[in-house]
Amino acid sequence: MNFGIKLQQLRKEKGLSQEALAEKLNVSRQAVSKWETGDGYPEMDKIILISDLFQVSIDYLMRDNQEHHVEDATQKYFMNKQRIEDYMKFKKQFGIRIALGVSSIVLSLNLPIYLSDTRYDMLGTAGFLLVVGFAVMIFIITGISTESYSELEHKEINMSYNDLQDLQNKYMKFKSKFGMLIALGVFIIIASLVGVVLITQYLPNGKLASILFMTCVSISLVIFIYQGICDGMYKFLTQNKKYINEQGKQEKKGDLYAVTMPLAAMVYLIMGLTMNWWHPGWIVFPITVFLTEGIQYFMNKE
Repeated sequence: MNFGIKLQQLRKEKGLSQEALAEKLNVSRQAVSKWETGDGYPEMDKIILISDLFQVSIDYLMRDNQEHHVEDATQKYFMNKQRIEDYMKFKKQFGIRIALGVSSIVLSLNLPIYLSDTRYDMLGTAGFLLVVGFAVMIFIITGISTESYSELEHKEINMSYNDLQDLQNKYMKFKSKFGMLIALGVFIIIASLVGVVLITQYLPNGKLASILFMTCVSISLVIFIYQGICDGMYKFLTQNKKYINEQGKQEKKGDLYAVTMPLAAMVYLIMGLTMNWWHPGWIVFPITVFLTEGIQYFMNKE
């Protein structure tokens, strides 16, 4: 088959009229008609757009003896500009919800800490449990809304050259700020540890030290989680195959933290309520991170 016959066949398989295809390629219907009848050929930038739109290779389009493999079209998902914008909007909203949900759980630990050794200590525990319950509800609702996009993130995608270039430029701008924000989050945690040492040494006030640490950790978690989700979003769009190959490992890591961090929070709460070890009981969190990363390291080696 020549180029014109292939183009006509692909257009009909997509259910597009000549007018609809012309609109997507930003050309006239007459131009599409000439291409299909063999009276003319598109320029290279249009051939690339046609290749992206129908998810076929340029070799297939231009070589008369090149066979069209159906699996190429079924394995890749074409994302136009609107789909890309919808996906990015969703991922950013998802990142904010998850970041604020996790942060609120850590921040709510300040309630039982502050009200410990008072007649309102049970109110502190009740407040903490209410916040955890609300956060879990948000996680469940958010998780349900991600099902369609979760399936998408396991697929190889295709997009136009111009959209890919635009995304790569946006990713470069994001990366220029990404490192600084992560460094800021780390600095906040380190500064809080310095504050804990000074408060413990010179006041001393174990409650205030623990509240300071938990508050700073919750702020840093918002930065880490939101920026990490946005970074994954850009990697999926601009480094699709690499992202899919690495996704399994990242999901294992995320699942592991989903188990270890709630356990750490439970241990900390029990230590605080039963033995009043709010300080230095907070050390359970950095220890949990260290152990989780160690377990993850050996899991990845396997």
